[in-house]
Formats: sequence, structure tokens, C-alpha cells
Amino acid sequence: MTKQFTRRRLLQLGALAAAAPTTLAITSTSASAAAAHTGGASGAGGGPVEPFALDRVALHDGVFRQKRDRMLNYARNYPGTGGVLDGPDRMLHLFRANAGLPAPATWPGGWDTPNHLLRGHFTGHYLTMLSQSYAATGEEIFLEKLDYLVEELGKCQRALDARAVGRVTGRSGKAVRLSDPHPNQYVSLPERILDGVTDVTFAVWVRLAATQSNARIFHFGAGTNSYLSLSPWVSANMGPRFVITTGGSGNEQRVDGASNAIPVGEWAHVAVVVSAAETVGRLYVNGVQVGEGAIGLTPADLGPAVNNWIGRSSSLNDPYLNASVDDFRIYHRALTAAEVQALATADPAAQPPTPTDLVAWYRFEEEGETAADHSGNDRAATIVGTSYPGYLAAFPEGQFSRLEPPTLRPNSGANAVWAPWYTCHKIMRGLLNAYHLTGNEDALEIVFRMGDWAHQRLSRYDQTQLDQMWNIYSAGEAGSMNEVMAELSALARNRDAKDRYLRTAEAFTFTTLFDASIEDRDVLDGRHANQYMAPNIGYLRIFEQTGAEEYHTAAKNFWGMVVPHRTFSNGGAGRSEHFGVRGVITSGFTSNSDPRHAETCCAYNMLRLTRNLFFHDQDPAYMDFYEKALHNQILSSRRDVDSVTATEVTYHQNMWPGRSRQIGSFVEYSRYGGNGSCCNGTGLESHTKYQESIYFRSADESTLFVNLFIASTVTWPGRGFVLTQETRYPTEGATRLRFDRGSGRLKVKLRVPSWAVQGYTVRVNGVRQRLTATPGSYVTVDRRWSRGDTIDISMPFSFRVEKALNDKSVQSILYGPTLMVVRDATPSYREFSFYADLKLDGDLAAAIAPTTVPMHFTTHGYTLAPYYEADPVPGQFNAYHPYMKRVEPEVVFGSQATGVPNDALRDDAGETFLDRVWEAAPFRNHGHFVQRVAQVSGEWLRAGRHTEAQRKAVLVAAARSVGDLRP
Repeated sequence: MTKQFTRRRLLQLGALAAAAPTTLAITSTSASAAAAHTGGASGAGGGPVEPFALDRVALHDGVFRQKRDRMLNYARNYPGTGGVLDGPDRMLHLFRANAGLPAPATWPGGWDTPNHLLRGHFTGHYLTMLSQSYAATGEEIFLEKLDYLVEELGKCQRALDARAVGRVTGRSGKAVRLSDPHPNQYVSLPERILDGVTDVTFAVWVRLAATQSNARIFHFGAGTNSYLSLSPWVSANMGPRFVITTGGSGNEQRVDGASNAIPVGEWAHVAVVVSAAETVGRLYVNGVQVGEGAIGLTPADLGPAVNNWIGRSSSLNDPYLNASVDDFRIYHRALTAAEVQALATADPAAQPPTPTDLVAWYRFEEEGETAADHSGNDRAATIVGTSYPGYLAAFPEGQFSRLEPPTLRPNSGANAVWAPWYTCHKIMRGLLNAYHLTGNEDALEIVFRMGDWAHQRLSRYDQTQLDQMWNIYSAGEAGSMNEVMAELSALARNRDAKDRYLRTAEAFTFTTLFDASIEDRDVLDGRHANQYMAPNIGYLRIFEQTGAEEYHTAAKNFWGMVVPHRTFSNGGAGRSEHFGVRGVITSGFTSNSDPRHAETCCAYNMLRLTRNLFFHDQDPAYMDFYEKALHNQILSSRRDVDSVTATEVTYHQNMWPGRSRQIGSFVEYSRYGGNGSCCNGTGLESHTKYQESIYFRSADESTLFVNLFIASTVTWPGRGFVLTQETRYPTEGATRLRFDRGSGRLKVKLRVPSWAVQGYTVRVNGVRQRLTATPGSYVTVDRRWSRGDTIDISMPFSFRVEKALNDKSVQSILYGPTLMVVRDATPSYREFSFYADLKLDGDLAAAIAPTTVPMHFTTHGYTLAPYYEADPVPGQFNAYHPYMKRVEPEVVFGSQATGVPNDALRDDAGETFLDRVWEAAPFRNHGHFVQRVAQVSGEWLRAGRHTEAQRKAVLVAAARSVGDLRP
């Protein structure tokens, strides 16, 4: 194990620690190369803004620290069995088993279980959690766990390098081993290899590893209805079977052998003989005939056979053959029984002569992906599933082979693939974070080798083939593999490696969506949301390395397709993990609708994308969304209870009315076991890095950005400043920044949230500053600062509604940045009316009353509670409504009725008359209010929505409402 940096040394090397891509972006073009040479691989973020390292920002008391501390407790003590290394050993179990090493303990659970296709991803998240926890706290227990985990993963990688991946000992010489745990999947034979063949003999040595129904020893076909094949088993008690057909499965001509004729676990010689003259087929095992049947078809009758394989069929539902295969021969004549027996009893040590009547002969003596044709006919075969050194995973490499062309398997069926590149990304990301945040050089070496392995796998394919992979639902999900490969390019020590890693990063570009995003053409409807969010983070990495603007454009435009057009009021996105139709937010919410809304991983990735976009373009809209998703979906995703055995993180967050995070016996915090799911994993990360975006700094260190209002202290070694932020946010709309150390000129940019419509004032040392604070912007205080100076910000919270884009009557209530939910278990919208209660200031607080509990209110007889409050009482799950139904049937002003319908008449944007009037609030006085009513009434009259009589009734009621509307 390479000696680790001490905590003090890490603090000195803040630039190195800051390089963690979970906390920043890589610098662009030439700057990135410089950063790589100095150890600050991820540097400046490619724009004028940089983050602070996690260890430079300390959280103070408040809801964010409470949530963080619960996850730190899990990080220290998981799985609750007392040993410091018990958690890492669980994370290692499946890696060790895959590498053939002793595997004590057990596995994490959920998706990280034996035989689960996604196993191993949770270990990558666990690596990141430990790295972030150490960076934030300096506690040695996190480093001890992390160093052990990295060291043991290195042993697994070396053990996988030493495995026999190409050939194994055969019946004679070497053989090819097919199917997991070996990477070789099947053998692809040349197209049209059986053209013109009538009489035929297939002869092969096989060593079956298991009893498999409907696997194929060989298959030759011209399509789904025209084929011949040999199965060792067709059911638990039947097999082997040879079939040939030109009319599909219903017209197969068959030869069935005696049951259990081919033994499992030992070498057996199997032969099929088809005689056109006799119209018969015979099946032999170990030289003994075990079956005979009428066969009137010959291989020539199949037509041009292009799907020719050893070890697989053309059906997605048939498993690949799990066996070793040796000495596969095709003769263009029907061998006699004596000749078959001679093949089965031949001395393995004798050098066999080359027959003259062979079509092809594969002995599998050669290493590599090519199987030479020893018949002299130059019909070499290809072994699909070649392995490369540097592989590290908790599952066999065959998943990658099955995903790649020409196989392109989906995530279902007997040979299913489930996002192997996604899992690879999590492991590489975790190892990179171990390097960036703790200085673990061994982690970097492991991930370099993984990068070499990834390049070797993908460099064989052109863009069309790559797009075929990335287009497959779930199976083709690759996380942000382009991100880690671009970072490896920045870290690489020579130009060849830099170019190699960068080309591999670009290989993960899915051009269908990438090109559409560049054109700002929205084609996201129905797409797997998280699958296509994550690559955009990598697009920014590539932009930062190359300066290719199209990558920045694609990521920026993609963000604009999600926000706000597919975003719930909690900041989340997606239904059943998929994007819906653009602009349709709440359509179809009923008691029977799918409750799987707002996958927590989606919020995680959108926050990462948003943060990195801000580094390049300081658009306040990015931080408005960031605050929304962080304060609501992410903060609420961690249940408010302690646990050292489960993450207690939501997978989905139900947005339909009146549901809790328990549906029947199903609890959302423990979906898929509470450990091991994707959202369990991203939850480990999200709740140990709340401090990452509170403050940013300009690249020239002249400016401090204050983005979020979270109690914390930031230490800025480059300028010598230490600032502390004191706030009760998000329960109070005020904060104080205090300079505890340092002096000098500094621009302080303070975010003005888009919701801050009740005023935003800044005082420096008690003196109010003359600033124009527009909601959804930043204000700048530029002066010389000294120790003890203070900045006080007041931004009073107010209630507001957020309307669903597809139905403006479906609304959420927010208080400042916080989504307020209606506590009620009725599975239908609660109907609220507010306009009759409003005063000239337009404040919804006129209809909402505070309670004795902070951040809890009442309205219409219901309790409003903050969304981030996540079921703090064990065994209790609070039902809630993120959305309510706004019912304002009549145009009224206080007690002044008009008889004019309101909800029944809407403009082209779906807004009602009262919506248009009150959107102009606050009003200076009653005259100003009446002017607004008259203006909107005139517009509605001209549009034909109001009659003259209705206009008059509205204006009269507005004039009479002076007493009702007085604050």
C-alpha cells in the first residue's frame, strides 16, 4: 500500500482535494494539462468559477448537518456488527468471489447480491462516501476503511488478470470455455459456411458445466424460421435433441437422444450425422448412437445461413452454453458409425491427421479471439467475449461481451445484461475520489488500468455500433463513464495515454440524443431518465479537455429540456424512471397511478450537471434549481431516523395525492433492501457533501460567490480568509456572514433567490447597502474587508404557489425555498381557495396560519409541513400531498362577489382572470389595484372571454372592495 498523505498534508494540498469531480469540474484545454502535472487534476472548472474543496467548508448546526451526521453514523458503523472493517469486507465479498479469492463475510444486499447483474456498483458509492466523509471530518476511521478497501480491490484486479480467460485445458490440448464466469460467450462461425452442403457430420468434444434447458452446442441459421441446431437438454428430463427446419419451430424435423445422454462435468464426444440419401439423422454420444430420426432436409435447404454459432441460438430467451468446447469439426459427408466411434476413442496425445473432407475444423489451441481453421479452408471463427487486462468488477466480464455487437443483448431474457458500464463508472468514480480526496495513489493506479481495459474493449467499434449499445434500455446505461475517462486523460502521464483516454470518453457519446441536444430538439419523451442525464456531465468534461463547444451546448440544452419542462415541485423528475411528455407534470395522478415518481438518482445527477454548468455560465437560474432540488428532494430523501444497517434513503418519491412513503407493506426507504440499490448508493454521496456548493470562488481569486444559505464556515487559504455563515435557514429568511480571519479587497457576490419577492436587503457592519436586488440574480459587494466585518442579508420568506405546466389549477405551496405538503391521507387532491382572503400585498399568508411547531402551518383545516421532514417517528409514515387543487369558481374581491365565473374561463396560457390580476401584486394602494383589474378586464373583454355586463360587475366589485383588501 502506498503511504497515505496525513490529514495535515491534505489540508496543505487543498488543490488536490478540491479536484474531486463530485465537487468540481476539470479545467479547460491547456489549463487541464497543467493541472494534471501539478496533481490538481480537476482544477478550475473550465470557466471563471471554481469550488472549494470539501475540507475547506465545515457545516454547522442545522437540518443539513443533521441529515449529514446520520449518514456519517452509517459510514462509521455499517453493518453494525462492531468491526471497523466489517463494512468494507461486505463491499468486497462479491469482488473477491468473482476473482476467485476467499470471500469471508457476506454481501451488502439489494442489488449487490450473488447473481444480480448490477452487483458491485454499491461498492463504488461506498468508496465515494468514505472519501467525502474523511475529507469533511478528518476522522481516521474513514481513511482506515477506505485504504483497506482500495488495497483489497487491487488484489482482486490482479487476481482477475491472472485468470485463464482465453483457453482452458481441453480433451486434447486446449479448449475454449464458454459463458460466465469466463468472458468468452460463444463462437461465431463464418457466414454461409454450409452453402452447398447436403450430407453433413458435426463432431465435437464438450464438457458441460451445468444442466441447461434450450442451450445450444451449435446453431446454423438463415433466419428465425430456417435453422439447424443441437441442444444438450430441452427440458430437465429430455435431451439431447438435434433439429432442422425451414418452416419454424412448428415444422422441425428432430432427432431425440436418450435422456441424460450427455454427462455433466466430464468430457463427452457428441456427433450428429445427416444422410441425404437415407433421409435420416443420427445422434451419437461417446461413439454410441443414442438417437435416430427421419430427416428430409439438408443444410443446403436452409438457404444462406448467416447466423452460425457454437454455444448460442438466435433466441433471446435461450441461455448461452455453459461448457468447455474442443475439437469442433464439420464434415461434408455422413460419417459411418465406425468413423464416429473412432473420433470418440482417439488417443488425445496422438497428433491427428488433417482429414480431406472437412468443411471446417476448430481445435482452439490459439490464444486470442480468433479460432484458426485447421481444415485448410481458411474459415477462421471469432470467439465473442475476449477479455483484457485491468478488468475489475464483481461480476464476470461476459456482461460486456453480451452488450457489445453483434450480440446487443437487452436487460431481460436468459442472457440479460444490466448496465455493466454504469457499474464500472461507479467503481472508477469511487476510486478517483479516493485519490482526489485522500491522496491514495494506489486507487489511481487501479483506475488507470481500468481505463486501459475500457479503451481496449471499445476501440474496436465504430460510432454506429456504439450507438446501438447506448440505445438499449437499461442495458446500455453507462452512467458518466465519459466523465471518468476524460478525467483520466487529464491525469495521464504521457500524450498517448491522454489521447487514448479521451477517445474512450468520446466513445460514450450517444449521437441520437447528443445531436438532438445540440440542435435544441427535444426527443426525451419516453427515454430512461437517469440513463441519459448522467452522460451530460461527461460531455462537460470532454468540453473542458478539448474546447469542443458542441459538448457544452449539448449539456446546456439538455438541462433546459428537463428544467422546468419535466420537473416536479420538489425538484425531481421522471415517472417509473422515464421522462414523460414535455410540459406534462401531473396529468394522470390518481389513486391507481404508478407511484414511482422522482427517482432520487435523477435529482443527484441533475444537481451534478447543474453545478458544473454554473462553473461555465453563472446563470442564477442554475442555482435556483440547485437550491430547489437540494432543499426538497435530496434533503427529504434521507429519513430522519438513525440506522447503521440501512441507508434509509428513498428510491422514488411519490408525488401523487395522499400517499406516504409506505404503500401496503412496501417502504420507499428500504426499496430493494435498504442497501445496494442505485439510489441507496447516490444517497451515500449526496448526504456527505452538502457543503460542496455553498461557496464558489473566481479563478483569479478576486470574487467569492455565496450561492446557498447554509450554516457553515469556509476557509480560503489562497486569500487568507475565513468566513462563517450563521443562519437558521431554511426556517428563517436571514443569514449573517462574518469575516473571522483575513483582510483585503474582495468582491462578494450574494445570491438573490427567485422567490425573494418580499425584499432583499444587505447590511455591511450594520449599514444598509444601496443595491438593486432583483429576484433571480446576484448582487455584488465590492470593498476591502477586515476581520470582524459582517454582512447581514434579510430575505423574508413568503408563501407562493407553483403551478403544474399542464394544468394551472394543480399547484404546490412553497414557503421560501421549501415545498410545503398537505398532511392528509385522502388519495385525491385537496381543494383550496385563496383569492377571497388576499389583501393588497397579495400575500397568501392571509389564508395560512402558523402553528406552535416551526415551519408548520394550517390552512383550510389541514396542516402544512415541510417536504424535507422525513418520517422521524419509527414505524410512522406521514401521508402527504405535494400538490393541491386550486378552486376559485367566481371572481371575488374579499367579500365582494361578482357572479362572473373565474375557473371556467382561462386564457391561452391556462390562467384565470384572478390569476392575471393578482400576479401583479403587491399593489401600492387600492387605486393601483383597481387599475390592474380594469386592465385585465379590458383584455378579457377584447378576447371575448367577458361580456360588457361581466366587465361592469367586476369593476364595481373591485371598487367596493377597498375595506376587504386593506392589509
